[in-house]
Amino acid sequence: MFTGLSAFPLTPIPGNGSVDKKAFAALVGRLATAGVDSIGALGSTGSYAYLTREERARVARIAVEHADGVPVIVGIGALRTRQVLQAAEDAQNSGAAGVLLAPVSYQPLTDDDVFGLFEEVTANLSVPW
Repeated sequence: MFTGLSAFPLTPIPGNGSVDKKAFAALVGRLATAGVDSIGALGSTGSYAYLTREERARVARIAVEHADGVPVIVGIGALRTRQVLQAAEDAQNSGAAGVLLAPVSYQPLTDDDVFGLFEEVTANLSVPW
């Protein structure tokens, strides 16, 4: 499925708090030009927890648009299952080749909690996870 080097760029958020779309597009473009095998947008280095749904969807679209055919994996982690499902839908709509789901919780999760989350999310996915 995914092999080789996967690069996870930062999501530039200057002092005004909104995503610097031009800088992010340039980062993704440089990674594609460098020959990485995939690009992971909105991973832990992508500041996804600080972005709104709309911002995350826009970052996913920018990543796919500027990856020059390099597969893009989009992080869909969130505190609530509903938000994870929304992020998954947005990632798929962006043209992502796959998603990355890191279970996020302020409380300890059991194995059953994590399995249930993955089961629910994968039932709604058409891309690899």
